[in-house]
Amino acid sequence: MASSLILTGFMGSGKTAVGEELAQRLGWNFFDADPLVEKHLGMSIPEIFEVHGEPGFRRAEETVVKGLLEEAARSQEGAVVSLGGGAVTIPAIYEILMKEPLVVFLDEDIDQAFWRAGGGERPLAQDLESFKSLFLERESLYRSVAKYIVDTRGLDVEQVAERIVKLIHERTGIL
Repeated sequence: MASSLILTGFMGSGKTAVGEELAQRLGWNFFDADPLVEKHLGMSIPEIFEVHGEPGFRRAEETVVKGLLEEAARSQEGAVVSLGGGAVTIPAIYEILMKEPLVVFLDEDIDQAFWRAGGGERPLAQDLESFKSLFLERESLYRSVAKYIVDTRGLDVEQVAERIVKLIHERTGIL
């Protein structure tokens, strides 16, 4: 069975871009949770929040991420999985991540993450102060599930991917 490399981190930390780069470098499949949640419910994330609220979004996210992680684990080619920023707040997902060997926390500067997140375009990124507060609430969860923490400050996507590959290879021989 091939490996699954799971990326976690806050909104705007670069999980999707880095995940795509890693999958390409490794020749692995790439799965991005947020678009799959949108597909599952047939609406955009802002619409999901408007219609179902955050609890409804998290219920759908739990269903999708559980299935996604199961599918990734079955992948013979290996898989890179990019989780949504709030997936770690879901107890069942948190428990799964605690058991996964290749969970990487992308630790980004919060101001840069807010800028990348569109500065108000996402339901939970309406203003910088609430964005920072939410990050502080989640930071310990990211750190506790992570087997690897990569400081992405000042790095481009390719550099972050290279750092992840090197770090995991040095510690495990995998990748």
